[in-house]
Amino acid sequence: MDSEEDPYNTRIEKTGCYQENEALQLCFYDTKDWRQCKKEMQAFRACFIKSKDNAGSQELIESDKQTQKTTSHTIN
Repeated sequence: MDSEEDPYNTRIEKTGCYQENEALQLCFYDTKDWRQCKKEMQAFRACFIKSKDNAGSQELIESDKQTQKTTSHTIN
């Protein structure tokens, strides 16, 4: 049996959001429906964005800003 670490797990651990990712994965495993895991997805996303060193975190921050702008224009 190979004792190498899973590269996916290694990358997730480096984000500092391993627990949030684990909760998200368990939710999906239990429900088989991502739509039922919104709370877990939001927690993982918030954790991921918190660390500006995470690859893609800046893109998510910009995406959130655009979504907020669009939503505020739609509401007004």
